[in-house]
Amino acid sequence: PDFDIASSAAVVFSPLAAMSAAAAMTSRVAGLFAGAPLPSTNRHNAQARRTKGSTTRSRRGSATIVTARLGGIAEVAGRAAVAVVEVSKAVNMRGVEAPDTSSQKSYVALGKGGAGVAAVDEEGLPLVYDKAAIQVYWDKQGGALQKRWGEFLGLSVPFLTRVATMSITGGADELSKNGRVLARDARIIIEKLGPTYIKAGQMMSVRPDVLPAAALEELAILQDAVKPFDTPTAIAMIESELGGPLGQFFDEISEQPVAAASLAQVYRAKLTGQDVYVAVKVQRPQILSVVSKDLYVLRRAAEVYQGLIERFAPQQRTDYVALLNEWAVGFYTELDFLNEADNQQRLKDLISAEKVAGVYVPEVYHEMCTRRILVTEWIDGTKLSDCPQEEIRELIGIGQECFLVQLLQVGFFHSDPHPGNLMKINDPASKGGAKLCIIDFGLMASIEQDDMDTMVSSIIHLANKDYAALVDDFIDLKILPDDCDRAKVIPLMDKALSPYVKGGGAKSYEAELKKMYNMDGSMQSTAGGFQAMTTDLLTVLNDIPFSIPPYFALLGRAVVTLEGIALIGNPDYRLVMEAYPFVARKLLREDRPAAQRALQEVLYASTAGGGAPPLARDCTAE
Repeated sequence: PDFDIASSAAVVFSPLAAMSAAAAMTSRVAGLFAGAPLPSTNRHNAQARRTKGSTTRSRRGSATIVTARLGGIAEVAGRAAVAVVEVSKAVNMRGVEAPDTSSQKSYVALGKGGAGVAAVDEEGLPLVYDKAAIQVYWDKQGGALQKRWGEFLGLSVPFLTRVATMSITGGADELSKNGRVLARDARIIIEKLGPTYIKAGQMMSVRPDVLPAAALEELAILQDAVKPFDTPTAIAMIESELGGPLGQFFDEISEQPVAAASLAQVYRAKLTGQDVYVAVKVQRPQILSVVSKDLYVLRRAAEVYQGLIERFAPQQRTDYVALLNEWAVGFYTELDFLNEADNQQRLKDLISAEKVAGVYVPEVYHEMCTRRILVTEWIDGTKLSDCPQEEIRELIGIGQECFLVQLLQVGFFHSDPHPGNLMKINDPASKGGAKLCIIDFGLMASIEQDDMDTMVSSIIHLANKDYAALVDDFIDLKILPDDCDRAKVIPLMDKALSPYVKGGGAKSYEAELKKMYNMDGSMQSTAGGFQAMTTDLLTVLNDIPFSIPPYFALLGRAVVTLEGIALIGNPDYRLVMEAYPFVARKLLREDRPAAQRALQEVLYASTAGGGAPPLARDCTAE
């Protein structure tokens, strides 16, 4: 659908581009009106002949109405564009500060290797994220930063304008006809913009429920087919970082990288004097400088978007700049390979301690790791998304259990589980029977016990459609304020969340919404349904001051990616309901007061006959 393409592109490029997505969404509504069949006038041939002239006039009248509506859309889009320019000027005048998470709660996990303030590199950039050092760098790079901002706008705005124009003038048919070309152009733009945007494209490449097939095929190219840098440069970096000639550390190394990603590329090598093969991850040259400039671009875009929200929806309390801060600091942290080595070792130890079956984390060779070089055990395997559908379904079950242990049991979870980081092990027997291998631990998140307890409670209440209790969970998670109007919130929660609990991703969600608002495809039902939906949306925007906590940025990234992979293997995948059995088993094993209270809710729901899913009864019976 037209909105899928535009909104996904907006997500990939920046919050600023969301204005184009809004225009596209509006055009989709217009398309619903324009494409809806007119009331039938030919049930009987005689009546059809008598009313032929009036029907023609009716169609002309309807076309005029649609044209008028489209004109209104163009006017709104024009005003929005003016607002963007005005807010952007205001942001530019007051300057842009480097992201700062010292005053807000953060989930980004920093290992021993990333603790403290590190030395700066040859360009004056800190190897470990530091607001003051980044600000000093930005202050010295004024011209370069403005140039990068111009590159961003020059590549993204024309594309989004083209998508919005096609959507307004030709609707879904026009976008569908040009879908493959648009997808290719979007992928090329992302590659030109560089690693920061490639990471976002990778996340969207596993959402078959959001993006059309052509877009998925193009974005999949970004997963591990990024253009590599030359091997002599990589070898020079290895020798510089390890402090000696290559032969001192490796008997052999692949002539070309076996994989090239947005931040680094990987070589297969054999340790000197040992029959041991390892993966050598080498950071891209000047990547710290590129990412630092992109943080400026995204920070500026976030401030523009924040200004637009404050202008058009002042009731909303989400701090989009703070959300960007969390994501940005996490992204910067991925460039510290010592921190990644610590993260990988910690998760390997936790998985072993929790006796998680079927999952393997490679060994780390800590003595050979630096901030720019990571050496780990080599694993022969197949990328998860390249496996047959039935294998994906089986392995996702294993991966889901592991992720829930990370998220809800040990409070330390992988925040970048895209298909390139999940592999089917070719020889499970060699890894103790493990079938699924997890790699790439640059971005991990830590969660406190109180938040884990609230998340468990949320899953229980969401699965049981206990929205009154879910309001309390959302207040504890800082999504809703203490003084929210429960009488308005609860019915809207039911409408917004019940379709999601049923599973199937974005496409099923859309179908459920249409059914809920009685939109059967006719003009009358579409108009009535849209009016009711608009009323609910305005209530949310005007009367319910919800917010997205900044520390949810990493959690959302992980959940969106994992759910997308699961939907490839099972189009009806239900994330909430799949998590419910794990929650029930977890609560049965724990004796903490918070866990016991949650267990009572599960048991009560399963015996009250009111709303518990069958899975709850199955798990509590175990």
